[in-house]
Formats: sequence, C-alpha cells, structure tokens
Amino acid sequence: MAALYACARSVALALVSLVPFVTGSAPWLAATACAMIVVQACDAAIGVTIEDRMKTFGPAGTALANLAALIWLSSSA
Repeated sequence: MAALYACARSVALALVSLVPFVTGSAPWLAATACAMIVVQACDAAIGVTIEDRMKTFGPAGTALANLAALIWLSSSA
C-alpha cells in the first residue's frame, strides 16, 4: 500500500516538473526544486528512522545536490 502512495507522489511531481520545460518559468522550476528537496529530506529522515544507511544517505545527498542547484539557479536569475 505504501508503494502506491509513493508512486502517486512520484507521478504528480514528475508531471509538475514538466511545466518549466514547456513554459520556461524559473519560479515554477524553483518551486518544484523546493518540493523535491522537502520530499528527499523526508525520505532521508525515514531512512534514519528505519536505520537504513542507503535510504538515508542517498536521499540526503540528492536533497543537497538539489539545494545546490536551487542556489545556483537563484544566483543566476
């Protein structure tokens, strides 16, 4: 059942992430990046809770990479 919720979240975020490519909207891209950072940080927190290093460091690393990209986007705009 949890996999269905994760799939629904992933499909929704994937569809939302297509909007900046169609419209060229930097603010929409920043909002999508923020949403993904929150999702990945929550995934890392779940990894800590279940004591799984791969499910902690993988999402945490991706969240940090997305945060760096968001800062880069913000500084170049």
